Amino acid sequence: LAAYRRALAEAPQDLERLGPFLRALHFRGAYCGAGEEEQRRFFDEGRRLGQAAVDRLEQPLEKRPAAERLAALRQVPGAAAVYYWTCANWGGWALTSGKLAAARQGVAGRVRDLAQTVVDLDPQLDEGGGHRVLGRLHDQSPRIPFVTGWVSKQTALEQFRRALALGPESRTTWLFLAEAILDHDRPRRAEALALLQRCLDSPPRPEHAVEDAHYCELTRAVLRERR
Repeated sequence: LAAYRRALAEAPQDLERLGPFLRALHFRGAYCGAGEEEQRRFFDEGRRLGQAAVDRLEQPLEKRPAAERLAALRQVPGAAAVYYWTCANWGGWALTSGKLAAARQGVAGRVRDLAQTVVDLDPQLDEGGGHRVLGRLHDQSPRIPFVTGWVSKQTALEQFRRALALGPESRTTWLFLAEAILDHDRPRRAEALALLQRCLDSPPRPEHAVEDAHYCELTRAVLRERR
Protein backbone atom coordinates (compact mmCIF):
# COMPACT_ATOMS: atom_id res chain seq x y z
CA LEU A 1 0.00 0.00 0.00
CA ALA A 2 2.84 2.41 0.81
CA ALA A 3 4.45 1.76 -2.57
CA TYR A 4 1.17 2.32 -4.39
CA ARG A 5 0.63 5.57 -2.50
CA ARG A 6 4.07 6.80 -3.59
CA ALA A 7 3.41 5.79 -7.20
CA LEU A 8 0.03 7.52 -7.20
CA ALA A 9 1.48 10.67 -5.62
CA GLU A 10 3.81 10.93 -8.62
CA ALA A 11 0.90 10.67 -11.10
CA PRO A 12 -2.42 11.22 -9.31
CA GLN A 13 -4.48 11.12 -12.54
CA ASP A 14 -2.99 7.79 -13.74
CA LEU A 15 -5.80 5.24 -13.64
CA GLU A 16 -3.40 2.39 -14.41
CA ARG A 17 -1.78 3.12 -11.04
CA LEU A 18 -5.03 3.80 -9.23
CA GLY A 19 -6.76 0.54 -10.22
CA PRO A 20 -4.16 -1.76 -8.59
CA PHE A 21 -4.10 0.49 -5.52
CA LEU A 22 -7.88 0.20 -5.15
CA ARG A 23 -7.56 -3.57 -5.52
CA ALA A 24 -4.86 -3.65 -2.82
CA LEU A 25 -7.04 -1.63 -0.45
CA HIS A 26 -9.91 -4.05 -1.00
CA PHE A 27 -7.62 -7.04 -0.50
CA ARG A 28 -6.23 -5.55 2.72
CA GLY A 29 -9.73 -4.96 4.05
CA ALA A 30 -11.28 -8.24 2.96
CA TYR A 31 -8.63 -10.93 3.34
CA CYS A 32 -6.03 -9.95 5.96
CA GLY A 33 -7.83 -10.53 9.23
CA ALA A 34 -8.77 -6.92 9.92
CA GLY A 35 -11.48 -6.14 12.44
CA GLU A 36 -14.67 -4.50 11.22
CA GLU A 37 -13.60 -0.94 12.02
CA GLU A 38 -10.23 -1.42 10.31
CA GLN A 39 -11.91 -3.06 7.32
CA ARG A 40 -14.26 -0.10 6.99
CA ARG A 41 -11.29 2.28 7.02
CA PHE A 42 -9.60 0.54 4.07
CA PHE A 43 -12.86 0.22 2.12
CA ASP A 44 -13.65 3.86 2.83
CA GLU A 45 -10.31 4.99 1.41
CA GLY A 46 -10.88 2.85 -1.68
CA ARG A 47 -14.41 4.05 -2.32
CA ARG A 48 -13.48 7.71 -1.88
CA LEU A 49 -10.42 7.61 -4.14
CA GLY A 50 -12.18 5.49 -6.73
CA GLN A 51 -15.38 7.52 -6.76
CA ALA A 52 -13.43 10.75 -7.18
CA ALA A 53 -11.73 9.27 -10.27
CA VAL A 54 -15.04 7.97 -11.64
CA ASP A 55 -16.63 11.38 -11.16
CA ARG A 56 -13.76 13.02 -13.07
CA LEU A 57 -14.28 10.57 -15.92
CA GLU A 58 -18.05 10.93 -16.00
CA GLN A 59 -18.31 14.71 -15.73
CA PRO A 60 -17.46 15.52 -19.38
CA LEU A 61 -19.54 12.54 -20.59
CA GLU A 62 -22.78 13.11 -18.72
CA LYS A 63 -24.65 14.66 -21.64
CA ARG A 64 -23.47 12.17 -24.25
CA PRO A 65 -25.60 9.26 -25.49
CA ALA A 66 -24.88 5.94 -23.78
CA ALA A 67 -23.00 4.46 -26.74
CA GLU A 68 -20.73 7.52 -27.02
CA ARG A 69 -20.07 7.48 -23.28
CA LEU A 70 -18.95 3.85 -23.35
CA ALA A 71 -16.86 4.40 -26.48
CA ALA A 72 -15.06 7.26 -24.75
CA LEU A 73 -14.46 5.23 -21.58
CA ARG A 74 -13.04 2.34 -23.61
CA GLN A 75 -10.31 4.70 -24.80
CA VAL A 76 -9.16 5.40 -21.22
CA PRO A 77 -6.46 2.94 -20.07
CA GLY A 78 -7.32 1.41 -16.73
CA ALA A 79 -10.89 2.72 -16.60
CA ALA A 80 -12.64 -0.67 -16.27
CA ALA A 81 -10.45 -1.70 -13.33
CA VAL A 82 -11.06 1.60 -11.55
CA TYR A 83 -14.84 1.21 -11.91
CA TYR A 84 -14.66 -2.39 -10.75
CA TRP A 85 -12.51 -1.89 -7.65
CA THR A 86 -14.44 1.25 -6.78
CA CYS A 87 -17.67 -0.71 -6.66
CA ALA A 88 -15.93 -3.53 -4.75
CA ASN A 89 -14.80 -1.06 -2.10
CA TRP A 90 -18.26 0.51 -1.99
CA GLY A 91 -19.66 -2.98 -1.41
CA GLY A 92 -17.18 -3.74 1.36
CA TRP A 93 -17.91 -0.41 2.99
CA ALA A 94 -21.66 -1.08 2.82
CA LEU A 95 -21.32 -4.52 4.42
CA THR A 96 -19.28 -3.11 7.31
CA SER A 97 -21.63 -0.15 7.73
CA GLY A 98 -24.92 -2.07 7.66
CA LYS A 99 -26.86 -3.09 4.56
CA LEU A 100 -30.04 -1.21 5.45
CA ALA A 101 -28.22 2.02 6.27
CA ALA A 102 -26.17 1.74 3.08
CA ALA A 103 -29.28 1.13 0.99
CA ARG A 104 -30.96 4.21 2.43
CA GLN A 105 -27.90 6.26 1.43
CA GLY A 106 -28.22 5.10 -2.18
CA VAL A 107 -25.15 2.85 -2.14
CA ALA A 108 -26.97 -0.01 -3.89
CA GLY A 109 -27.84 2.15 -6.90
CA ARG A 110 -24.30 3.48 -7.09
CA VAL A 111 -22.80 -0.03 -6.99
CA ARG A 112 -25.32 -1.21 -9.61
CA ASP A 113 -24.32 1.57 -12.02
CA LEU A 114 -20.59 1.04 -11.49
CA ALA A 115 -20.88 -2.72 -11.98
CA GLN A 116 -22.99 -2.31 -15.12
CA THR A 117 -20.29 -0.06 -16.55
CA VAL A 118 -17.73 -2.79 -15.82
CA VAL A 119 -19.90 -5.31 -17.66
CA ASP A 120 -20.16 -2.93 -20.62
CA LEU A 121 -16.42 -2.16 -20.69
CA ASP A 122 -14.83 -5.51 -19.81
CA PRO A 123 -17.15 -8.40 -18.89
CA GLN A 124 -14.16 -10.74 -18.47
CA LEU A 125 -12.55 -8.63 -15.72
CA ASP A 126 -11.90 -10.62 -12.52
CA GLU A 127 -13.59 -13.76 -13.88
CA GLY A 128 -16.88 -12.07 -14.76
CA GLY A 129 -16.60 -9.77 -11.77
CA GLY A 130 -19.09 -7.17 -13.00
CA HIS A 131 -21.82 -9.79 -13.35
CA ARG A 132 -20.85 -11.31 -9.99
CA VAL A 133 -21.18 -7.94 -8.24
CA LEU A 134 -24.59 -7.38 -9.85
CA GLY A 135 -25.67 -10.85 -8.77
CA ARG A 136 -24.57 -10.31 -5.18
CA LEU A 137 -26.18 -6.89 -5.13
CA HIS A 138 -29.57 -8.24 -6.19
CA ASP A 139 -29.18 -11.24 -3.88
CA GLN A 140 -28.17 -9.37 -0.71
CA SER A 141 -29.78 -5.94 -0.98
CA PRO A 142 -33.00 -5.38 0.96
CA ARG A 143 -35.94 -4.45 -1.25
CA ILE A 144 -37.07 -1.03 -0.05
CA PRO A 145 -39.95 0.71 -1.92
CA PHE A 146 -38.81 3.84 -3.79
CA VAL A 147 -35.14 3.07 -2.86
CA THR A 148 -34.22 -0.42 -4.08
CA GLY A 149 -37.48 -1.47 -5.67
CA TRP A 150 -35.48 -2.69 -8.68
CA VAL A 151 -33.87 -5.52 -6.66
CA SER A 152 -34.74 -8.92 -8.15
CA LYS A 153 -33.75 -12.36 -6.88
CA GLN A 154 -34.28 -13.79 -10.38
CA THR A 155 -31.85 -11.22 -11.74
CA ALA A 156 -29.36 -12.30 -9.06
CA LEU A 157 -29.45 -15.88 -10.34
CA GLU A 158 -29.12 -14.75 -13.96
CA GLN A 159 -26.13 -12.53 -13.21
CA PHE A 160 -24.35 -15.25 -11.24
CA ARG A 161 -24.80 -17.67 -14.13
CA ARG A 162 -23.32 -15.13 -16.54
CA ALA A 163 -20.37 -14.70 -14.19
CA LEU A 164 -19.94 -18.48 -14.04
CA ALA A 165 -19.87 -18.72 -17.82
CA LEU A 166 -17.07 -16.12 -17.94
CA GLY A 167 -15.16 -17.45 -14.93
CA PRO A 168 -15.99 -21.15 -14.56
CA GLU A 169 -13.26 -21.70 -11.92
CA SER A 170 -14.15 -18.76 -9.67
CA ARG A 171 -14.66 -20.06 -6.14
CA THR A 172 -16.38 -16.79 -5.28
CA THR A 173 -18.97 -17.31 -7.99
CA TRP A 174 -19.48 -20.96 -6.99
CA LEU A 175 -20.26 -19.91 -3.42
CA PHE A 176 -22.44 -16.91 -4.26
CA LEU A 177 -24.45 -18.81 -6.89
CA ALA A 178 -24.94 -21.74 -4.51
CA GLU A 179 -26.23 -19.46 -1.75
CA ALA A 180 -28.60 -17.72 -4.18
CA ILE A 181 -29.95 -21.07 -5.40
CA LEU A 182 -30.54 -22.27 -1.83
CA ASP A 183 -32.37 -19.05 -1.01
CA HIS A 184 -34.34 -18.44 -4.20
CA ASP A 185 -34.43 -21.59 -6.37
CA ARG A 186 -35.02 -24.51 -4.03
CA PRO A 187 -35.77 -27.08 -6.76
CA ARG A 188 -32.10 -26.78 -7.77
CA ARG A 189 -30.80 -27.47 -4.26
CA ALA A 190 -28.72 -30.44 -5.47
CA GLU A 191 -26.86 -28.16 -7.90
CA ALA A 192 -26.12 -25.72 -5.09
CA LEU A 193 -24.77 -28.43 -2.80
CA ALA A 194 -22.60 -29.76 -5.64
CA LEU A 195 -21.13 -26.27 -6.18
CA LEU A 196 -20.39 -25.95 -2.47
CA GLN A 197 -18.74 -29.37 -2.33
CA ARG A 198 -16.68 -28.54 -5.42
CA CYS A 199 -15.49 -25.34 -3.75
CA LEU A 200 -14.55 -27.26 -0.62
CA ASP A 201 -12.71 -29.99 -2.53
CA SER A 202 -10.81 -27.76 -4.98
CA PRO A 203 -7.33 -26.62 -3.88
CA PRO A 204 -6.64 -22.86 -3.98
CA ARG A 205 -5.19 -21.69 -7.28
CA PRO A 206 -1.72 -20.15 -6.99
CA GLU A 207 -2.82 -16.87 -8.58
CA HIS A 208 -5.79 -16.59 -6.18
CA ALA A 209 -4.39 -18.47 -3.18
CA VAL A 210 -5.65 -16.17 -0.42
CA GLU A 211 -9.04 -15.43 -1.94
CA ASP A 212 -9.73 -19.10 -2.76
CA ALA A 213 -8.75 -20.20 0.76
CA HIS A 214 -11.02 -17.51 2.21
CA TYR A 215 -14.04 -18.62 0.19
CA CYS A 216 -13.30 -22.26 0.97
CA GLU A 217 -13.66 -21.46 4.67
CA LEU A 218 -16.90 -19.58 4.05
CA THR A 219 -18.15 -22.56 2.04
CA ARG A 220 -17.37 -24.91 4.93
CA ALA A 221 -19.58 -22.81 7.19
CA VAL A 222 -22.41 -22.67 4.64
CA LEU A 223 -22.33 -26.46 4.22
CA ARG A 224 -22.53 -26.96 7.99
CA GLU A 225 -25.60 -24.73 8.16
CA ARG A 226 -27.45 -25.77 5.01
CA ARG A 227 -27.00 -29.49 4.58
